[in-house]
Amino acid sequence: PHQLVSLGFFLSRSQRKWEELNLQDCHIGDDGVNILHQCLCGDKANKKEITKLDLCNNNLTGASSHLIGDIISHLQPHALVLDDNKITNLKNISTAVTATCTVKVLHMNNNNITSHDAVAISDMMSCLEELNITNNKLGDHGAELISKGITNTKTLRVLTITDNEIGSSGTKAIANALTNNTSLEELWISYDDIGQDGARAIAKAISTN
Repeated sequence: PHQLVSLGFFLSRSQRKWEELNLQDCHIGDDGVNILHQCLCGDKANKKEITKLDLCNNNLTGASSHLIGDIISHLQPHALVLDDNKITNLKNISTAVTATCTVKVLHMNNNNITSHDAVAISDMMSCLEELNITNNKLGDHGAELISKGITNTKTLRVLTITDNEIGSSGTKAIANALTNNTSLEELWISYDDIGQDGARAIAKAISTN
């Protein structure tokens, strides 16, 4: 914690432009995010923008989501990496991403995300260019909910929803959304139980778009 306070204080007072803040595998936890928030978003902190914020594998939970949202609003990163945490309750993060529209790349692999947060994921697609949510638990219902974002986005080029417990019905919803999508260039949906019907639906959507 003391090292994190020192780092946060240094960053908050620095006049330099920082390209990347990488705290991957530091295990700072929710308390560490609170310290970062105080240092980077406080009244005395210098306003700055960075290219990439990496908080991968830091034992973060949904309790940090509102603080992460504030940090996003303050630092306005282009790329945000939150892999290998347990961050749920994504509404605050989604609000910050859509309000600033500066985050273009979002990775949230292995966060135990379920259909409960699918609407927040869907909303963020309106600004993102790349979204990777591999190894979560969207399920068919979550896939159906994010299909609206796939239909409406004009920016998303790469979507990775590998290993999300998505079956045939969820895949068909995504396929229907693809028929109206004009931006997506890559869709990764491996390690999901899409079945033959789901595969046919995706193939048909791709062939007609």
